[in-house]
Amino acid sequence: MKLFTVPPSHICIAWRDGADKLSQATALASREITADQLKLLLLRGERTLIGIADDSDIPRAWAAVQIQTLPNIRVLYVYAMVGPGFAGAESFELLRQYAKQNGCETIRGSSIDSIGRLWQRRFGAQKLYSVYEMEVN
Repeated sequence: MKLFTVPPSHICIAWRDGADKLSQATALASREITADQLKLLLLRGERTLIGIADDSDIPRAWAAVQIQTLPNIRVLYVYAMVGPGFAGAESFELLRQYAKQNGCETIRGSSIDSIGRLWQRRFGAQKLYSVYEMEVN
């Protein structure tokens, strides 16, 4: 397996090659973003599209990420991910290597509880905090 990045100029091609499945992840985003809006952020270079391909170079998983430089830490933030390729140890190790190559100390991401538990169980992730929302009408 290998991890690859998709330059903004090739997002439309990647979208046709399967990155459009990120719409499944944005459906869980509680009104924050739609798949079309995520695609626009990727096209403008505000997020980075990464993929995991199998040995036959067929993409199996996709993620939209951003490197965040916070005052005390550099973070690879995962905004959306989809595909069984990101649930395995080999793929997550590729993601760790990508983060390290980009000077990141940690990988973070917001998720629903079930995915958070998966990250805890399989990859040793720790829960930092939860996000709650209430309407103001």
